This record gives sequence, C-alpha cells and structure tokens, in this order.
Amino acid sequence: MKLGEFRIEGFQTQGGPALDLNLVYAIHGEPNAARDNCILVLTSFSATHEDAEDLFSPSTVLDLSDYCVVVINMLSNSASSSPSNSPPPFDGPRFPLMTVHDNVRAQHRLVTEGLAIRRLRLVMGFSMGALQTFEWGAQHSDMIDGILPICGAARISSHNSVFLEGARAAMEADQDFRGGDYETVPGIGMDAFAKVYSGWVFSQDFFREELYRDMGMSSVADVIEFMKGYFGRREANDLLGMLATWQAANIADNDRFRGDFDAALEAIIARAIVMPGSTDLYFRVADSEYEVGKMPNAELRVIESKLGHVAGSGLDPIGKAAIDQAIVDLLDR
Repeated sequence: MKLGEFRIEGFQTQGGPALDLNLVYAIHGEPNAARDNCILVLTSFSATHEDAEDLFSPSTVLDLSDYCVVVINMLSNSASSSPSNSPPPFDGPRFPLMTVHDNVRAQHRLVTEGLAIRRLRLVMGFSMGALQTFEWGAQHSDMIDGILPICGAARISSHNSVFLEGARAAMEADQDFRGGDYETVPGIGMDAFAKVYSGWVFSQDFFREELYRDMGMSSVADVIEFMKGYFGRREANDLLGMLATWQAANIADNDRFRGDFDAALEAIIARAIVMPGSTDLYFRVADSEYEVGKMPNAELRVIESKLGHVAGSGLDPIGKAAIDQAIVDLLDR
C-alpha cells in the first residue's frame, strides 16, 4: 500500500465557502499501461482507508492482484481535510458542510488530474461510501464500468435523518462541547453518541439472539464499549462533520439535476449491483428497490444477514461472501 495526498486550492463548496483541501488516499497495486485496471473504494462513517480494506480483502472468491485499488478518505474523516486538522478560519465548528457532491467533485479531480485515470472498472463503498458511489454513478457514468453501493442510498430518508439528529443532539448536549469549541474531549457527549449509535447500527435480531457473542462480546454493555472505542478514534467535530455530510446526501441536489431524483437515477447508466442489508435500520430495502427500478442497468441483491447495517462492512462472513461475488460479477465484462 502506498499513501498519497492531493491538494486542491480554493475549492468551491456547494454551500458557498471556498477553501484549500487535502485528500488523503491509499493505492493497492499498480495501474497497468493503459491505466484501465483501477477500482475506486470510498470510505464510510468514521472509517479511514485502513478500515476500508475489509471490503476488498482476498478470499477464495476474490483476487484483485491484477487491479489497482484506490481508496480515498472522505472529507471530515480526520485523514483528509476535516474540522480537526484545518487551519483558521475553517477550524473546528467553522469547517463548512462538505456535501457528498463536494466530496465526489474533489475525488474526481484527484482521480483524473492527480492520478491520470480516465476510466474506472468499478466504484464501490459501504454506508457513506455507498452514498458517494451513487453520486459517482449519477455524475460520471461515462467513465465507469460498474458501481457497487453497499448498505447505502441515493438520498437520505426522513427516518434516517431523524436518527442522525438524535445522535447529533446527544453530542451537543454535553456542556463541555461548547458549540464545538471544546478544550477537552466532551466525554459525556461522546459516550451518549456511541450509545445512540449502538442501538441503530445493529439489528433487533442481533440483540435478541445475542449475536454479539460471535464477535467476541459477551453483553450489550460490551457492544456499547465497542462502539465507544470505534468513535473514540475521532474528534467530536469530525464525527459531526461527517454526520452533516450524511444527512444532506441526495444525488439530485446539484445544478445538473436540480432536485429531479428520478432523472438522477436514470443517469446512472453504468452497470450496478445495489446491495442493501435485509435488517439494516438506516437504509431500507424498499428504498433500494425504488432506486434500482429507475436505474437502467441495475440489479438488486439483498444481503440476508441479522447483523443490521454492519452486514455490509466486510466484517460479516455472510455479507463479505455476497460482496466478493458482486465485485467479481461486476469486473466480469
């Protein structure tokens, strides 16, 4: 793996502010002479390029040794430009909203200008990576052979948005948060954020059948501690920056489609396999069914797992096997 950084000066965000950005990325393998063997992987909430490796790790089905896999860290994830690492006047809570559309515009410049890649064999991602994958499909299907959005959506549902509001409120209620200008870690807020998140990222079946034991945990309290550790790697402002990106996701919210969601879906002409999780509480199968029905070259494959949203992360053996097969099928021209 090789790490790189791509700088964009004066990047104009959808919301108005222009600022200098850094995109941190990782490359596995090498581009071939034609530079047409590249796969783009996009990161999920609170994840970095290292976490994303679970999605494309080798298996009895999957071998990507002949491909060049590029993983780009989304904005606000603590690796690429984020509230925690940006200088004034965009430090901390002053870091502007980075929409999924903003992320993909920046990523497109990295891919085409920084890496001189003109065609992608596959664009894929889990959760927030899937939000970005849909955006790539809507905006750049002319340079993509296939897309694989896993446990995500082309736009955020109202129910999903309400969940995110609850997680945000839990963080901001800590008096030490101080509107984002905290001087010490807002521990109570981080703890509350993890507790709210724990009840949604896994399914009811996961708790009812105590499936957390299969992940090396012995109690619900262990599940909460696991989530606290996962989010504890990030600063509070970075978590809320990513959350704002998630909450604003909609492939039609841009100058090209001007709110016409169906038109944006119809523009995804690349071959697509859309993979919701059967027990995912964030991104529902019914929403994916609608999206696939409007996309001209799409197939729905439901991940039948009781782990909830986590089924698409690469950590669930059932989900991993299904994802591996989908990657192979999309790469098979």
